[in-house]
Amino acid sequence: MKKRKVGILLFDYVDVLDFAGPAEVLSLTANNKAVQALTLYKKHLLPTRPFEVFTLSETGMEIKTHSGIKVEPDFSIDDSPELDILIVPGGPLRAVQSMAKNQKIIDWIIKHKSIEYICSVCTGAYILGGTGLLDGKKATTHHLALKLLQEKYPEIQALSDRKVVQDGNIISSGGVSSGINMALYIIEQIVGESTAERTAKTIEFTL
Repeated sequence: MKKRKVGILLFDYVDVLDFAGPAEVLSLTANNKAVQALTLYKKHLLPTRPFEVFTLSETGMEIKTHSGIKVEPDFSIDDSPELDILIVPGGPLRAVQSMAKNQKIIDWIIKHKSIEYICSVCTGAYILGGTGLLDGKKATTHHLALKLLQEKYPEIQALSDRKVVQDGNIISSGGVSSGINMALYIIEQIVGESTAERTAKTIEFTL
């Protein structure tokens, strides 16, 4: 099976769980029980895992999360490897509004419109809204931001009754912890339901 390269976009004031949740889930995914056990035993992840996860930001310089934790991304958007999956996490309203107005970031996301999946976590949907890629599509976001998303981007059909929404190659998820649900959904789509269930059990998460 092809190893998917997963890039997670970071920016100042991003919510930690929005990116750490899917990063952990996808990184710990293994193709079988034996490798899953080794993944929990060894310090370093095995090269046979189905997802290679890395972080990136506009400049590649250290960012400061909403909770104050500092993170150094692996790449800038200018030197990022080719992506199969892009994950856009969320953050407080002012942070995602700023990102939605950042033309360099918006253009960079649009450039990836034909990759396997473009995903948003929580208010990351607001950033995707700025690209126009969600126009005419169904999407979700944090329950407190649903009305704002619909008002700002009326071409988006904002849904409140689903944790994870896929429309075409775009997957959105609603709520800070929903990145975990979304990551498990991606695993199910690409690797299979049994692998998704095993991964959920590994992290002791109830599907």
